Amino acid sequence: MVRRVARWLGALACVGVLLAGCGSGSISSAPRHPTTTVPSTAVESPSQQAASTALAAYRAMWADMVIAAQTANYQLPSLADHASGNALALLVHGLAVDRQEGIVTRGQPTMDPQVVSVSPPTDPTQVDIVDCFNDTNWLNYKVSGGLQNNVPGGRHHTTATVEDTAGVWKVAELQVGVAGTC
Repeated sequence: MVRRVARWLGALACVGVLLAGCGSGSISSAPRHPTTTVPSTAVESPSQQAASTALAAYRAMWADMVIAAQTANYQLPSLADHASGNALALLVHGLAVDRQEGIVTRGQPTMDPQVVSVSPPTDPTQVDIVDCFNDTNWLNYKVSGGLQNNVPGGRHHTTATVEDTAGVWKVAELQVGVAGTC
């Protein structure tokens, strides 16, 4: 989003330069020299960088979970790539229970995570995220086939704390509310 806005602002600046060159319509006898425009690059603040990286880690954690849930593989090494602490324990525990009960998950969840805080602002190490995680199209099935139950998925109020530990951002805390909480 930040890059798209930066490109948009850069394009507006270029249009402004072009329009400024259009005088009253008279032809100037002064020689024209080609102008070189330097592309505008937005420099993200440390808070913006942390927010972007944390959102990417959050989305990657769920992508890892989707892969693991297809076979209820609670030992999938990539789970630890984007989750740690209580969040990793929650994912692993849920997958282990599914494995024990013969449950796999099919489909794709959707999400719309939003950063609610970044701290500390100058050298961030923690980002808090709120989401309305939607598993309407990500349902539990019996390994033998067929839906596990007739309970539909839904929209779950979800909070996550993403932390920078030694330069690696991972979801450390994760709370997923019951269906219908958002």
